[in-house]
Amino acid sequence: MKFRPGYRALAIAAFGLSAAFAATPAAADTAAEIRALKARLNKLEAEEAAAKRAAHAAAQQAHAVPAAHVVAAPEAPKHWYEKMSFRGYTQMRYNDTLNANQWNDVYSPHDRSVGPRRNFLLRRTRLIFSGDVSSHLYLYVQMDLASAPSGTFSNSATAATNPVFAFYNLPFVQIGTYGNAAGNFAQMRDAYADISIDEKKEFRFRVGQSKIPYGFENMQSSQNRLALDRADAINSCCKDERDLGVFFYYTPEHVRHLLRDLVKNNLKGTGDYGMFALGIYNGQGANRIELNNGVHIVSRFTYPYVFSNGQIVEASIQGYTGRYMPTTSAITPSLGMATGWAGYRPPGYPGAGAPFINAPGYGDVTRNLVLSQYPGAAWNYSCLNGCQGVKDDRVAITGVIYPQPFGLKAEWNWGRGPTLDPTQTYISSQRLNGGYVEATYKYDDTLYGLGTFFPFVKWQYYNGGWKVETNAPLARVHELDVGVEWQPLPEVELTAVYTKMNRTNTGAAPYRQFNADLLRMQLQWNY
Repeated sequence: MKFRPGYRALAIAAFGLSAAFAATPAAADTAAEIRALKARLNKLEAEEAAAKRAAHAAAQQAHAVPAAHVVAAPEAPKHWYEKMSFRGYTQMRYNDTLNANQWNDVYSPHDRSVGPRRNFLLRRTRLIFSGDVSSHLYLYVQMDLASAPSGTFSNSATAATNPVFAFYNLPFVQIGTYGNAAGNFAQMRDAYADISIDEKKEFRFRVGQSKIPYGFENMQSSQNRLALDRADAINSCCKDERDLGVFFYYTPEHVRHLLRDLVKNNLKGTGDYGMFALGIYNGQGANRIELNNGVHIVSRFTYPYVFSNGQIVEASIQGYTGRYMPTTSAITPSLGMATGWAGYRPPGYPGAGAPFINAPGYGDVTRNLVLSQYPGAAWNYSCLNGCQGVKDDRVAITGVIYPQPFGLKAEWNWGRGPTLDPTQTYISSQRLNGGYVEATYKYDDTLYGLGTFFPFVKWQYYNGGWKVETNAPLARVHELDVGVEWQPLPEVELTAVYTKMNRTNTGAAPYRQFNADLLRMQLQWNY
């Protein structure tokens, strides 16, 4: 509406008239007319203000851009290094051997701090760099800053005369010597790329050094595992659980999300190592040089299933085949390996020397067998004809009930692998078997806010060669763990474990069986 000139004139006249009447005594009707004129003036001013606002709004609308046509400025694409994440965890342990035999045989291939006169240890200090470079390329690099070298303790035999051993004709007692080798150095654990061939990342190739898809506990991160060490029967397959190779993984999208959620929801899962896996790798173990022209082949199939009540179970089958090149060193051969009377030497038994390897490419095996029967004979265990290694085959089954709140996990494997012969004169492919059962209960304290508790019991058994140890000695393991993991905070975990040990000292000849009670505690912080 426009404010016409007539309204303005009327307003001026009204003010003038009111001023004239103000100079003379006003009659009653004159005062009423003045009030009426003022009211009309106020109305005219309000109409004029409303007209101005309407005109302004119309002008804005005429120049406005429809909302449907407004396009937001595109965000600048992120560089690949802006998509990376950096995380890690550290584990500090305290070990106390409560009792052991007089020969200081207490030894574990999993933890160099297990043994006499040992206390604190940084078991792991892991730094992990990972992320998606693109929709088809994922990078993962993990370093350990607490790797421990060999040589910090050597429980090698030293000369002694003790009538206790006269019955076994032993010229030595296993005492051990100490060294001063430095520890806690950096070593690569993982360095691989996941190359996806589809947008959903259901099909991918993992290239580089990574975990071998064999055994649930091997693939389960030490950051998530309850027991402080992996079971011998499964872990003896693979040095540091890793190797250099190429692995193909197939995981349907819904299974991939489930496998990852099992880790995120604190149910002690493994993460995504494929519903189906197939790979080839060197076979010598992580950070080891390949020593033959052959490769190992591994395959695994696993399937997690969710029941209507929310309970999740998983079943797996896996296996691998190849040839492994064991390492040897000089020992004084004896009988009784993996028993309490290990070290017995009958009259005329062969003298000191490194065991030869009974496998293709290692020279005249028949001649070596004959020479080994004579004291002081020179054994020929060198690689004469392009050593192929010792036959190394296994198959394993796995069953898991995830802790909601009760959990149960079991694995067992059978096969053949490099093993020192009972005569301790040669290494050949021999039968092995073993596994473990672990039960746990997940308790979340919501009443007092103390955090999450995982009490657990684990029993393990193994009878077979430890191929990654020098001379691949036979190991017999009967071991029981009783412990609890406490998570007062998501970033802090404290684990206490009592272990009843009955195992072979695979670290040094004569490879005696020992019994010991071990108390261990571990503090882990995640970052």
